[in-house]
This record gives sequence, structure tokens and C-alpha cells, in this order.
Amino acid sequence: MRLPRPPDLTTPARTLVLAVLTAAVAFAFLYPADIKWLPGAIGDTDDATRLVFVRELVAGRGWFDQHFLRLQPPLGVWFHWSRLIDGGLAGLYHLLALFLAPKDAELWMRLLWPSLWVVVAAWSTLWMVTALTQKDEVQTQRGAVLAATLLMMVNLGLYAQFHPGRIDHHNVQIALTLAALAGVMQPRTKRGWSAIIAGACTGLGLAVGLEALFFQALIAAFAVFRYLRDPREADWVSKWAGALVLSTVGFYVIETPPQRLALDACDAIAANLVFGVVAAGVGVLVAVRLSRHAGLTGRVLSLALAGAAGLFAYLGLYPKCLHGPFADVDMRIRSFWLDHVQEVANLPLHYTRHPDEAIGLAVPALFALVAFPLVALRRGRLLDNSWQALGAIILLGAVVGWSAVRMGAYGVWFAMPVLAIAASLIAKRYAREFGLFAPVIAALILSPIGWSGLAVQARPLVPPLFAKVAAKAPAGAKPAAAQPAKKDPADYCFNAFAYADLSRAPKGLTVSEIDLGPFVLAYTPSSSLSGPYHRMGVGIMAARSILIAREDEARRLIGQYGVTYVLECPLHANHADRTGLDHDALQRRLDRNDPPAWLKRISGPKSPVVAYEVAPLNTK
Repeated sequence: MRLPRPPDLTTPARTLVLAVLTAAVAFAFLYPADIKWLPGAIGDTDDATRLVFVRELVAGRGWFDQHFLRLQPPLGVWFHWSRLIDGGLAGLYHLLALFLAPKDAELWMRLLWPSLWVVVAAWSTLWMVTALTQKDEVQTQRGAVLAATLLMMVNLGLYAQFHPGRIDHHNVQIALTLAALAGVMQPRTKRGWSAIIAGACTGLGLAVGLEALFFQALIAAFAVFRYLRDPREADWVSKWAGALVLSTVGFYVIETPPQRLALDACDAIAANLVFGVVAAGVGVLVAVRLSRHAGLTGRVLSLALAGAAGLFAYLGLYPKCLHGPFADVDMRIRSFWLDHVQEVANLPLHYTRHPDEAIGLAVPALFALVAFPLVALRRGRLLDNSWQALGAIILLGAVVGWSAVRMGAYGVWFAMPVLAIAASLIAKRYAREFGLFAPVIAALILSPIGWSGLAVQARPLVPPLFAKVAAKAPAGAKPAAAQPAKKDPADYCFNAFAYADLSRAPKGLTVSEIDLGPFVLAYTPSSSLSGPYHRMGVGIMAARSILIAREDEARRLIGQYGVTYVLECPLHANHADRTGLDHDALQRRLDRNDPPAWLKRISGPKSPVVAYEVAPLNTK
């Protein structure tokens, strides 16, 4: 009996159905574990802070009222986060609130939000696969789409930033990066929708945050490269540049308070970046118009001038950005906090802390680096702009993922298209008789999740590969925070139970280790002097000065800053912020349950977070 061949699932509508199905399968796998902790916890610090912003927006806070005074009062903080994410979440909440009670609507908002972006990411991946295989035989393309769908369903490592409850900006940025990349890979059409999608997704991605700036810049380079290779791409590139400029300016104006439109920054979209994008985008439009009938040299020179104009506008307005996104950060907070933040650690250092997670990030990137040249060199694929873009972004993803572990999630997604096409080619050559099941079997064989599992099991047998790198890690480096999905909420310092006593106390100002601040805001009416955000240097240093001081000095500083409550999380007693502290420092005394007499415990005996109320100054 002859088995059926893979069906035609390559049309945009059918790939969208596959993307929705992929999101549903991923949700079905992740939901049972996540729902155990979601009702009683929020997630990590960023999820908590984002939820506070959304709650305030839903409660009627003004869209442009973005000066948040509950962190480092009375100064407050202007966040570098995008208001657009708050708006999207609030919109989803209001939709769900039509059918659910407010508490349930908020929970399902947190559950469903990441899955919406899984749909975008999965559809973009399938859109890439169809573009990359457009010159192949029909069965190769159909098999690749089927293999890609299966790979996305079984490789749960793709969804590290898409777990139910993950309402931070990382999943949005990953999805928009994939959508922009997929758009750049498409062949030109009369209407040029792929150009508009690519440009708009880059503009929206920059408005959401600059985490993926390197990737978006590379994607933009390949968009322009289309015109360098072929002058017939002039209309496509013009539409892309126009969409990029309009979306960047439009989203910036929508999300930015009018009084802050002219400010410059390095850690978020600001006037300098907007002017840079506008200068480069308009420059591309002019260059395309003037050099359409010129030779290659003329096109290169005109586009180079456009790029130089954009870079000059960006750095000329704010030269500090030459030093990176943290150029404005108070250098004093690096040694005891920023240098120890888990998500910015490099991959070797992350391996010493969480070896299984590091392996899960490294294996897909390694597979992609090996598979790409083997697949791309067949039939001259490297001559295609789309294949060159994929190869370049796989390489960049590996480099950036090695440098900062939070970027590793991008590399896992970048690996999917090339592994899917490799699976289809293997199936066609070696397992054609299996028909529909051939690409499925090949995809399972190539699936990184299986090989990652084998690597994890074999890890104890292999000598430490990163010993030399780990030896260079800062002394006392510890994970910045535990992982909520893997902890029992009753014992976890970031869950609602831990703040129950403080939530019933009169509102006041708290001081604590840096990671507790967002949960104070989320679970209680009180404010926090510090939080894990680099724009809060003043509050972070104020809290640090209290916690490292001895009893008399700590008491004086607490009075100076008007602190009402001091919080302690004994489970974090070995975190990096304790490294080098004096034995009699306030933080050390709290860690060993030896508080000064002027701190009155208000938390119950089983609370993971111990809250102390500060006695009035005249109390002995």
C-alpha cells in the first residue's frame, strides 16, 4: 500500500491554521505545570512590575501618566519599558472581563497573552520555510512545512519566554523579530505586503524595546541588500523603508508622553533613535529613487550615505550610546547587582549555575550552525538573499546567545527553519516510501529536544567544558532569582502568601534586597525604595546604604529616607548581593534572624518573607 504524500499546507491561510494549532499544543503541554503556581504567584520580577502597570491602567491611570512614584519615592522612575505592551494586555483584559469576573479575567489575560505571540512566532517561522523552499520541488516544500510544525510542537524549549503567565516583553520581541525576518525573505509581489510587514514589525519591535536591536539591524541590512543585488527590488525596498519610518515614528508618538518626546536615551526608543531611523529610512527612499538606473557602485554609495546619515543622527544626538544600552547606569550598582543578573550572564557562566538550561539553549544553535551549510550549499541556495539572511542571523544568534543567556531564546527559534528543511530533504532522499510520515520521522530524529536530553544525561560523564570561563566569574555569583514555575509557592519568596501580612498593614515605604521590590507593589499597597531596574540607581544605592550599614547608621538612614518596613528573605541569604558584607551589616543580621531591637516582626512564623515594622525614632 502506497502511503499518502504530505498535503499542501503551504498557503498563508493554512500556515496560519498550523500556527494556531502549534500554539494550542504548546499551551496544552505548558498549562498543567504553570497553572499550579499562577493563581498564587505572578512570575519573575518583570512579570510582577508589568502586572502592576496594567492594573493601574485598567483602574483608570492616564496613558501618558508614566511617572511611577511607588518605586524609589519621592523621586519615582520613568521606565524604559513600552506602554504598548501595557495597552495590549489591558485590551485583552477588558475583552475577557466581558465574560469573566475581574480576578478570573486577569488570570486568563496572563495565561493567554503569551500564546497570542506564539501564533505570530510560529506563523512567521512557517512563512520563512515556504520562502526558503520556493525554488525546491513541491514535495520538499510541503514536507518542510510539516516538519517545521512538528518541530515547533515538540521542542518546548522554544517557549521559555512564552509560558502561560509570561507577560514581560521578551516574547513580543522574539515574535516581531521573526516576523520581520520572514517578511524580508519573501519574493517581491505587486502589492508588496511582505515589505510593509517587515518594516512595520521592525518599527514596532524597536518601540517595544531594544533587546533585539542587533537582529533588527541585520534584518534591515538584508532588506536594503535586496536592492543592491537587483534594481528591480526598488519598489519593494521603498515600501519597506516607508513602513519602517512611519511605524517607528507612529508608535513612538503613541507611547511616549509629549513632554518626553525630545529626550534622548540608549536603553529604549527615544528621540535620538527615532531621528536615526528617520534619517536612514528617508535616505534609503531618496537613494533608491536617484540610483534606480545607476550601476552597482552608484547604488552602494547612495545607500551607504543613507546608513551613515542614520548612524550619525543616532550617535550625534547622544554620543553616550557608543558605550551601549547601559551607558547612563550608575556604575556603583554593577558590582553587587547588575553583574550578577542571570539573564545577562554569558552561556558558560550560565552553565555553571544551570547546566541543563544552558545545554537546552546551546544544542539548537549548534545544530543550526552545522545544518545550515550542509543544506544551503545544495543547488546554490547561498545565492538567494533569503538563505543569506537566515545564515547570517543564525550566526549572530549564536554569538549573541553565547554573550547573554536571555538572547539564547532567539537562536532556538532561528534553528527551526533550517532543521525543518533538512528533515524534508532527508525524508525525500532516504524515506520517500513512508510518504506523509517521512518528514515527521526525520523531524523527530533531528529534533533538538531529544539530543538535548541525551546531552543532559551524559553531562556527568563529561569534564567541565567551561571551567576556565567559570573561574573568571565574579566572586560569590549566584542566580539573581529562583524560577517560580519550579518552586512550591508556599515556600517561595515571590508568591502572594509571602506578602500576606504586609498586605494587611498600613501602606508605607519598604526597603529590602533588590528583587523583592516589584512584589511589594504587586501584593501590597506599600512602595519600595529599590527594584531590579537600572534606571533606579538612586533608590538602589539608598537601599544598599541601609542594608550594608551597622545598626546605628542603618537606623539613621532609615529615618532619613522615611522607611516604614524592612523585608528579609532568608532563602536568598546566599545571593550575590550578600558577598563581602560585614558580619554586623543589617542585611547579615537579618539573614541570621538577629534583627535590631527597633525592628518589630509583623510576619507569621511560616512566611517566606519576613516583614519588620520600624519603631518610631523616640522608641528605645
